[in-house]
Amino acid sequence: MKTGLTSFALAAALAATAATTGTATAQEVTLKIADSLPAAHIITRNTTEVFMERVKEELGDRVAFEHYPAQQLAKAKDILSITQAGIADIGYIVPSYVSEKMPLGGVVELPGEIASSCEGSLAFAELVRPGGKLDELEFKPNGVRVLYNVALSPYQAIFSKRAGVASLADFAGKKMRSNPGAMELSLQAVGAAPVRMTPPEIFDAMTKGTIDGALLPFTSTYSYGLDQIVGSATSNANFGTVGITYAISQTKWDSLPEDIQEVLTRVGREVTESACSAFDTAEGELAETLADGGADVFALSEEDKAKLDDAFATVAKDWASALDSRGKKGSEILSDFRAEVRKLREQGI
Repeated sequence: MKTGLTSFALAAALAATAATTGTATAQEVTLKIADSLPAAHIITRNTTEVFMERVKEELGDRVAFEHYPAQQLAKAKDILSITQAGIADIGYIVPSYVSEKMPLGGVVELPGEIASSCEGSLAFAELVRPGGKLDELEFKPNGVRVLYNVALSPYQAIFSKRAGVASLADFAGKKMRSNPGAMELSLQAVGAAPVRMTPPEIFDAMTKGTIDGALLPFTSTYSYGLDQIVGSATSNANFGTVGITYAISQTKWDSLPEDIQEVLTRVGREVTESACSAFDTAEGELAETLADGGADVFALSEEDKAKLDDAFATVAKDWASALDSRGKKGSEILSDFRAEVRKLREQGI
Protein backbone atom coordinates (compact mmCIF):
# COMPACT_ATOMS: atom_id res chain seq x y z
CA MET A 1 0.00 0.00 0.00
CA LYS A 2 1.27 3.47 -0.84
CA THR A 3 0.91 6.34 1.59
CA GLY A 4 1.96 9.99 1.60
CA LEU A 5 0.73 13.49 1.19
CA THR A 6 0.21 13.13 -2.56
CA SER A 7 0.61 10.32 -5.10
CA PHE A 8 0.29 10.60 -8.85
CA ALA A 9 2.05 9.31 -11.94
CA LEU A 10 5.29 10.87 -13.10
CA ALA A 11 4.42 13.46 -15.70
CA ALA A 12 6.29 13.73 -18.99
CA ALA A 13 9.36 15.93 -18.67
CA LEU A 14 8.82 19.51 -19.73
CA ALA A 15 12.48 20.34 -20.05
CA ALA A 16 12.28 22.35 -23.29
CA THR A 17 14.50 25.41 -23.11
CA ALA A 18 12.90 28.78 -23.74
CA ALA A 19 14.74 30.32 -26.65
CA THR A 20 14.70 33.87 -25.35
CA THR A 21 15.54 33.27 -21.68
CA GLY A 22 17.38 29.95 -21.52
CA THR A 23 15.24 28.83 -18.55
CA ALA A 24 13.65 25.38 -18.22
CA THR A 25 9.95 24.90 -17.81
CA ALA A 26 8.55 23.28 -14.67
CA GLN A 27 9.15 19.55 -14.32
CA GLU A 28 7.04 17.17 -12.25
CA VAL A 29 8.85 14.46 -10.26
CA THR A 30 7.72 11.68 -7.95
CA LEU A 31 9.92 10.71 -5.01
CA LYS A 32 9.43 7.30 -3.37
CA ILE A 33 10.44 7.21 0.31
CA ALA A 34 11.01 3.85 2.03
CA ASP A 35 11.56 3.15 5.70
CA SER A 36 11.04 0.44 8.31
CA LEU A 37 9.18 2.56 10.86
CA PRO A 38 5.52 2.25 11.83
CA ALA A 39 3.55 4.98 10.08
CA ALA A 40 2.78 6.67 13.41
CA HIS A 41 6.35 6.47 14.77
CA ILE A 42 7.57 9.70 16.38
CA ILE A 43 10.44 9.82 13.88
CA THR A 44 8.02 9.67 10.96
CA ARG A 45 5.75 12.32 12.45
CA ASN A 46 8.61 14.73 13.11
CA THR A 47 10.79 14.11 10.06
CA THR A 48 9.32 12.51 6.95
CA GLU A 49 5.81 13.90 7.31
CA VAL A 50 7.19 17.37 8.01
CA PHE A 51 9.69 17.09 5.17
CA MET A 52 7.02 16.13 2.63
CA GLU A 53 4.64 18.84 3.82
CA ARG A 54 7.23 21.64 3.70
CA VAL A 55 8.54 20.62 0.28
CA LYS A 56 4.99 20.52 -1.07
CA GLU A 57 4.30 23.97 0.38
CA GLU A 58 7.21 25.38 -1.62
CA LEU A 59 7.02 23.36 -4.82
CA GLY A 60 3.35 22.44 -5.06
CA ASP A 61 2.54 19.89 -7.75
CA ARG A 62 6.05 19.90 -9.14
CA VAL A 63 6.92 17.22 -6.58
CA ALA A 64 4.84 14.24 -5.46
CA PHE A 65 5.73 11.80 -2.70
CA GLU A 66 4.95 8.14 -2.25
CA HIS A 67 5.76 7.00 1.28
CA TYR A 68 6.23 3.29 2.00
CA PRO A 69 6.57 2.82 5.80
CA ALA A 70 6.77 -0.31 7.99
CA GLN A 71 9.16 -2.29 5.76
CA GLN A 72 6.68 -2.34 2.87
CA LEU A 73 9.45 -2.25 0.26
CA ALA A 74 12.26 -3.93 2.20
CA LYS A 75 13.56 -4.90 5.63
CA ALA A 76 15.49 -2.18 7.43
CA LYS A 77 18.88 -3.70 6.57
CA ASP A 78 18.00 -3.82 2.86
CA ILE A 79 16.78 -0.25 2.36
CA LEU A 80 20.21 0.99 1.30
CA SER A 81 20.23 -1.67 -1.43
CA ILE A 82 16.79 -0.79 -2.80
CA THR A 83 17.73 2.91 -2.78
CA GLN A 84 20.87 2.15 -4.75
CA ALA A 85 18.78 0.06 -7.17
CA GLY A 86 16.19 2.79 -7.71
CA ILE A 87 13.30 0.85 -6.20
CA ALA A 88 13.12 3.68 -3.66
CA ASP A 89 14.42 7.18 -4.30
CA ILE A 90 14.92 8.19 -0.66
CA GLY A 91 15.75 5.54 1.92
CA TYR A 92 15.91 5.21 5.70
CA ILE A 93 19.58 4.31 6.03
CA VAL A 94 20.99 3.49 9.46
CA PRO A 95 24.76 2.92 9.26
CA SER A 96 24.77 0.27 12.00
CA TYR A 97 22.19 -1.77 10.05
CA VAL A 98 24.66 -1.90 7.16
CA SER A 99 27.84 -1.86 9.22
CA GLU A 100 29.74 -3.86 6.63
CA LYS A 101 29.35 -0.87 4.29
CA MET A 102 29.20 2.03 6.75
CA PRO A 103 31.14 1.06 9.90
CA LEU A 104 32.34 4.59 10.68
CA GLY A 105 28.75 5.89 10.76
CA GLY A 106 28.33 4.03 14.06
CA VAL A 107 30.33 6.76 15.83
CA VAL A 108 27.11 8.50 16.88
CA GLU A 109 25.98 5.33 18.67
CA LEU A 110 28.88 5.26 21.12
CA PRO A 111 27.66 5.42 24.74
CA GLY A 112 28.08 8.51 26.85
CA GLU A 113 29.11 10.77 23.96
CA ILE A 114 26.00 12.97 23.68
CA ALA A 115 23.63 14.48 26.21
CA SER A 116 20.63 15.05 23.94
CA SER A 117 19.07 14.29 20.58
CA CYS A 118 20.07 17.74 19.34
CA GLU A 119 23.72 17.22 20.25
CA GLY A 120 23.78 13.90 18.42
CA SER A 121 21.68 14.97 15.43
CA LEU A 122 23.53 18.21 14.70
CA ALA A 123 27.03 16.81 15.30
CA PHE A 124 26.22 13.83 13.08
CA ALA A 125 24.77 16.18 10.45
CA GLU A 126 28.12 17.93 10.03
CA LEU A 127 29.79 14.61 9.22
CA VAL A 128 27.14 13.15 6.88
CA ARG A 129 26.24 16.31 4.96
CA PRO A 130 27.46 16.40 1.35
CA GLY A 131 31.18 17.10 1.56
CA GLY A 132 31.39 16.01 5.21
CA LYS A 133 33.90 13.36 6.19
CA LEU A 134 31.38 10.52 6.58
CA ASP A 135 29.77 11.52 3.32
CA GLU A 136 33.09 11.25 1.53
CA LEU A 137 34.11 8.00 3.24
CA GLU A 138 30.82 6.08 3.33
CA PHE A 139 27.71 7.69 1.84
CA LYS A 140 29.10 9.00 -1.44
CA PRO A 141 30.92 5.71 -2.23
CA ASN A 142 27.58 3.93 -1.71
CA GLY A 143 25.82 6.22 -4.18
CA VAL A 144 23.57 8.08 -1.74
CA ARG A 145 23.31 11.66 -0.49
CA VAL A 146 21.87 12.54 2.94
CA LEU A 147 18.87 14.90 2.96
CA TYR A 148 18.05 14.81 6.67
CA ASN A 149 19.20 12.89 9.71
CA VAL A 150 18.47 12.41 13.38
CA ALA A 151 20.00 10.83 16.44
CA LEU A 152 17.50 9.99 19.13
CA SER A 153 17.81 10.96 22.79
CA PRO A 154 20.33 8.91 24.79
CA TYR A 155 19.21 5.30 25.09
CA GLN A 156 17.97 3.72 28.29
CA ALA A 157 17.79 0.01 29.08
CA ILE A 158 14.27 -1.41 29.09
CA PHE A 159 13.40 -4.88 30.39
CA SER A 160 10.47 -7.27 30.26
CA LYS A 161 8.49 -7.91 33.40
CA ARG A 162 9.89 -11.41 33.76
CA ALA A 163 13.50 -10.14 33.62
CA GLY A 164 13.30 -8.61 37.11
CA VAL A 165 16.02 -5.98 36.58
CA ALA A 166 16.30 -3.19 39.16
CA SER A 167 20.03 -2.33 39.25
CA LEU A 168 23.18 -2.42 37.13
CA ALA A 169 24.22 -5.71 38.73
CA ASP A 170 21.07 -7.32 37.35
CA PHE A 171 22.25 -6.70 33.76
CA ALA A 172 24.69 -9.61 33.99
CA GLY A 173 23.74 -12.43 31.63
CA LYS A 174 20.61 -10.71 30.31
CA LYS A 175 19.94 -11.12 26.59
CA MET A 176 19.54 -7.65 25.08
CA ARG A 177 18.57 -6.57 21.60
CA SER A 178 21.44 -4.81 19.89
CA ASN A 179 22.64 -3.20 16.69
CA PRO A 180 26.04 -4.37 15.42
CA GLY A 181 29.04 -2.33 16.52
CA ALA A 182 29.02 0.22 19.33
CA MET A 183 25.82 -1.01 20.96
CA GLU A 184 27.19 -4.54 21.22
CA LEU A 185 30.32 -3.23 22.93
CA SER A 186 28.19 -1.22 25.38
CA LEU A 187 26.19 -4.28 26.40
CA GLN A 188 29.23 -6.49 26.74
CA ALA A 189 30.79 -3.84 28.99
CA VAL A 190 27.99 -4.33 31.54
CA GLY A 191 27.94 -8.12 31.30
CA ALA A 192 24.86 -8.44 29.10
CA ALA A 193 24.61 -10.65 26.01
CA PRO A 194 23.83 -8.68 22.83
CA VAL A 195 21.38 -10.21 20.35
CA ARG A 196 21.24 -8.58 16.92
CA MET A 197 17.80 -7.57 15.66
CA THR A 198 16.00 -4.51 14.32
CA PRO A 199 13.40 -2.58 16.38
CA PRO A 200 10.32 -4.05 14.63
CA GLU A 201 11.38 -7.49 15.92
CA ILE A 202 11.74 -6.49 19.58
CA PHE A 203 8.10 -6.83 20.71
CA ASP A 204 7.76 -10.47 19.71
CA ALA A 205 11.22 -11.32 21.01
CA MET A 206 10.56 -9.80 24.43
CA THR A 207 7.09 -11.34 24.62
CA LYS A 208 8.43 -14.81 23.82
CA GLY A 209 11.44 -14.46 26.13
CA THR A 210 13.96 -14.66 23.28
CA ILE A 211 15.45 -11.49 24.76
CA ASP A 212 15.14 -9.94 28.21
CA GLY A 213 15.31 -6.35 27.10
CA ALA A 214 16.69 -3.75 24.74
CA LEU A 215 18.43 -0.41 24.55
CA LEU A 216 16.03 2.25 23.28
CA PRO A 217 14.88 5.78 24.05
CA PHE A 218 11.41 6.07 25.57
CA THR A 219 10.17 7.65 22.34
CA SER A 220 10.83 4.39 20.47
CA THR A 221 9.59 2.31 23.40
CA TYR A 222 6.17 3.82 22.85
CA SER A 223 6.34 3.93 19.06
CA TYR A 224 6.83 0.15 18.93
CA GLY A 225 4.22 -0.58 21.61
CA LEU A 226 6.82 -1.87 24.05
CA ASP A 227 5.35 0.13 26.93
CA GLN A 228 2.75 -2.65 27.13
CA ILE A 229 5.35 -5.25 28.14
CA VAL A 230 8.10 -3.27 29.91
CA GLY A 231 8.52 -4.08 33.58
CA SER A 232 11.50 -1.86 34.38
CA ALA A 233 13.79 0.68 32.78
CA THR A 234 16.71 2.91 33.63
CA SER A 235 16.11 6.65 33.73
CA ASN A 236 19.59 8.17 33.88
CA ALA A 237 21.84 5.88 31.84
CA ASN A 238 23.36 6.89 28.52
CA PHE A 239 23.81 3.85 26.29
CA GLY A 240 24.39 5.88 23.17
CA THR A 241 21.82 6.40 20.45
CA VAL A 242 21.19 5.52 16.81
CA GLY A 243 22.19 7.59 13.82
CA ILE A 244 19.39 7.68 11.26
CA THR A 245 19.63 9.19 7.82
CA TYR A 246 17.19 9.66 4.97
CA ALA A 247 19.32 9.67 1.86
CA ILE A 248 18.48 10.06 -1.81
CA SER A 249 20.21 8.01 -4.50
CA GLN A 250 22.82 10.05 -6.31
CA THR A 251 21.32 8.98 -9.63
CA LYS A 252 17.92 10.39 -8.68
CA TRP A 253 19.53 13.53 -7.27
CA ASP A 254 21.42 14.19 -10.47
CA SER A 255 18.17 14.00 -12.45
CA LEU A 256 16.48 16.77 -10.44
CA PRO A 257 16.37 20.45 -11.43
CA GLU A 258 18.64 22.69 -9.37
CA ASP A 259 15.80 24.60 -7.72
CA ILE A 260 14.25 21.35 -6.45
CA GLN A 261 17.65 20.23 -5.17
CA GLU A 262 17.95 23.51 -3.27
CA VAL A 263 14.55 23.10 -1.61
CA LEU A 264 15.22 19.48 -0.62
CA THR A 265 18.58 20.44 0.90
CA ARG A 266 17.29 23.43 2.85
CA VAL A 267 14.11 21.75 4.12
CA GLY A 268 16.12 18.67 5.10
CA ARG A 269 18.36 20.75 7.34
CA GLU A 270 15.35 22.47 8.89
CA VAL A 271 13.76 19.10 9.62
CA THR A 272 16.91 17.82 11.32
CA GLU A 273 16.93 20.84 13.62
CA SER A 274 13.22 20.83 14.49
CA ALA A 275 12.94 17.07 14.98
CA CYS A 276 15.69 16.78 17.57
CA SER A 277 14.01 19.35 19.81
CA ALA A 278 10.75 17.42 19.62
CA PHE A 279 12.51 14.17 20.56
CA ASP A 280 14.23 15.67 23.59
CA THR A 281 10.97 17.16 24.88
CA ALA A 282 9.04 13.92 24.40
CA GLU A 283 11.73 11.79 26.07
CA GLY A 284 11.26 13.34 29.50
CA GLU A 285 7.49 13.29 29.26
CA LEU A 286 7.36 9.62 28.26
CA ALA A 287 9.66 8.54 31.09
CA GLU A 288 7.07 9.89 33.51
CA THR A 289 4.23 8.29 31.58
CA LEU A 290 5.93 4.89 31.68
CA ALA A 291 6.39 5.13 35.45
CA ASP A 292 2.80 6.25 35.93
CA GLY A 293 1.74 3.16 33.99
CA GLY A 294 3.32 0.86 36.56
CA ALA A 295 6.83 0.23 35.24
CA ASP A 296 9.77 0.51 37.63
CA VAL A 297 11.70 3.41 36.09
CA PHE A 298 14.78 3.48 38.29
CA ALA A 299 17.80 5.75 38.54
CA LEU A 300 21.22 4.17 38.69
CA SER A 301 23.22 5.00 41.81
CA GLU A 302 26.19 7.33 41.57
CA GLU A 303 28.46 4.34 42.06
CA ASP A 304 26.82 2.49 39.16
CA LYS A 305 26.96 5.60 36.99
CA ALA A 306 30.70 5.88 37.66
CA LYS A 307 31.13 2.22 36.66
CA LEU A 308 29.26 2.89 33.44
CA ASP A 309 31.37 5.94 32.64
CA ASP A 310 34.57 3.91 33.06
CA ALA A 311 33.21 1.09 30.91
CA PHE A 312 32.01 3.46 28.22
CA ALA A 313 35.38 5.17 27.95
CA THR A 314 36.85 1.79 27.10
CA VAL A 315 34.06 1.10 24.59
CA ALA A 316 34.88 4.21 22.53
CA LYS A 317 38.59 3.40 22.54
CA ASP A 318 37.99 -0.22 21.54
CA TRP A 319 35.55 0.77 18.78
CA ALA A 320 38.02 3.20 17.24
CA SER A 321 40.99 0.86 17.60
CA ALA A 322 39.14 -2.03 15.95
CA LEU A 323 38.33 0.14 12.94
CA ASP A 324 41.86 1.53 12.78
CA SER A 325 43.18 -2.02 12.62
CA ARG A 326 40.99 -2.63 9.55
CA GLY A 327 42.41 0.40 7.77
CA LYS A 328 39.35 2.54 8.59
CA LYS A 329 39.60 5.99 10.16
CA GLY A 330 37.98 5.10 13.49
CA SER A 331 40.06 7.33 15.75
CA GLU A 332 39.87 10.23 13.31
CA ILE A 333 36.08 10.06 13.01
CA LEU A 334 35.67 9.74 16.79
CA SER A 335 37.84 12.84 17.27
CA ASP A 336 35.87 14.76 14.64
CA PHE A 337 32.53 13.78 16.14
CA ARG A 338 33.63 14.84 19.63
CA ALA A 339 34.86 18.15 18.22
CA GLU A 340 31.43 18.82 16.70
CA VAL A 341 29.74 18.01 20.02
CA ARG A 342 32.08 20.43 21.82
CA LYS A 343 31.20 23.19 19.35
CA LEU A 344 27.50 22.67 20.03
CA ARG A 345 28.03 22.83 23.79
CA GLU A 346 30.04 26.02 23.43
CA GLN A 347 27.10 27.46 21.49
CA GLY A 348 24.72 26.43 24.27
CA ILE A 349 22.87 23.83 22.18
